[in-house]
Amino acid sequence: MGEVALEHLKEEDIRILVRHPVAEKRANAALRICRTFRTADLSPTERALATDLLKFMAQDAVDMVRRALAVTLKNSPELPRLVALKLAADVENIATPILENSPVLTDVDLIEILRSKAAAKVIAVARRPRVSGDIVRAIVRYGDSRAVAEVAANDGAIIDEETAGEIIDFYYNDDLIRDAMISRNDLPVKVMEKLLSLVSEEAAVNLAKDPNISAKTAMDLASGARERATIELTGGTKSNFELYELFSHLFQNGRLTPSLMIRAIGLGRISVVKHGLAILAGIKPSKAELMLFDPGPLGLKSLCVQAGLNDLHARIIRAGCAIYRDLEISGIEYDSEYFQTLMLQRTLTLPFEIPEPDKAWLMERLDAIELQAA
Repeated sequence: MGEVALEHLKEEDIRILVRHPVAEKRANAALRICRTFRTADLSPTERALATDLLKFMAQDAVDMVRRALAVTLKNSPELPRLVALKLAADVENIATPILENSPVLTDVDLIEILRSKAAAKVIAVARRPRVSGDIVRAIVRYGDSRAVAEVAANDGAIIDEETAGEIIDFYYNDDLIRDAMISRNDLPVKVMEKLLSLVSEEAAVNLAKDPNISAKTAMDLASGARERATIELTGGTKSNFELYELFSHLFQNGRLTPSLMIRAIGLGRISVVKHGLAILAGIKPSKAELMLFDPGPLGLKSLCVQAGLNDLHARIIRAGCAIYRDLEISGIEYDSEYFQTLMLQRTLTLPFEIPEPDKAWLMERLDAIELQAA
C-alpha cells in the first residue's frame, strides 16, 4: 500500500492504519478513513484506494478496528458488498450493526446468515428497517422466540396471513409475541379474528379451573378479555376498510356487543364506535358518523335504537362523544396515553351509572395507564 498523498484520504491515516502496532491508533485512523469514504466526494482513484483500505480493515486481527469499520459504515450504500459480507460473518458485536442496517446485503445474503441460527445475528436481521416476507419466514424458521418477538414488533416487517397464522399457532403462549402481534397495524382480518377467539378460549379455560368461579362468570370474564384484545387490535393506524371488515366478522360471530361500544368510547376510540354502530345499525360508517355527532337530540338516539342499544347505552355514548369533542377542540396537543387518561377519568365521573362490568373494565384500564406512567 503506497504512500500516496490524496486530497481527501490523508496519507498519515493510511500509514497508521497499515503500519501502526497500537490497535487504538489503527482504530482511530480507520474511523477517519471510513468517515471520509462516507461523506467526501471521492475521485475514482481515491475511491479505488478507499475500497482497498476497507478490505484491508476487514482483515485486521484486532476487533476494535473491524468494529470501527462496521459501526461507521453500517448505513452506507457505498460499502462494498464483499466487505459487508465479511463483517456480517464476523463476531457478534461487529456483525450486528451491519446485519441490522446495511442496505447492500440482499435477501439471499441475509437468509444465508439466518441459517447459522446465531441468536444475536437473527435478532439483528429482525430489527432491520425493512424485512421482506421471505426474510420473516426465515426468521420464524431459524430464530428463537426473542427473534420472532422482534420481527413481530417491527412495523417494517412484512408478515403475510400464512406466516402470521404460524406465529400465533407456535407462540401464542408467549405474551411478548402475542402482544406484539396484537399491536401490529397490518394484521389480516382472519388473523385478527383468530387472535380474538384464542384470547377468549384461553381465558375461559384458565378461569374454569377456579372452583370459586361459576361457568357463566368464567365465560363473562373471558368475554371481557376478548373485548380488551379487540380494542387493542383496533388501535394504531387501522384503515376504515380494515376496521369495517374486522367488525363485520365480529358481528357475524355475535361478538359486536354494546359493551364493546361503551368501552371503546371510554377510551376515545371514535372509529371503533362509528364502525361498530354502523354495522349494528346496517348503515354506512359515514352516515353513522354524522348521526354520532349530530348536535340535536335525535340523531345519536336514532342510531343507537337502530343498532339495538338501550337508552343507558345511548346516554353513555352521547356523553363520551361530548367529552371527546371537548378534548379535540381544546387546542391542546395530548399524547395518546394522556388523552385516554382524560377520557377515562371523565367517563367514570359521569352523573349516571355505567353498567358494573364496563365500569370495572374502564377503571382497570385507567389504573394500568397510570401505573405505566408512574
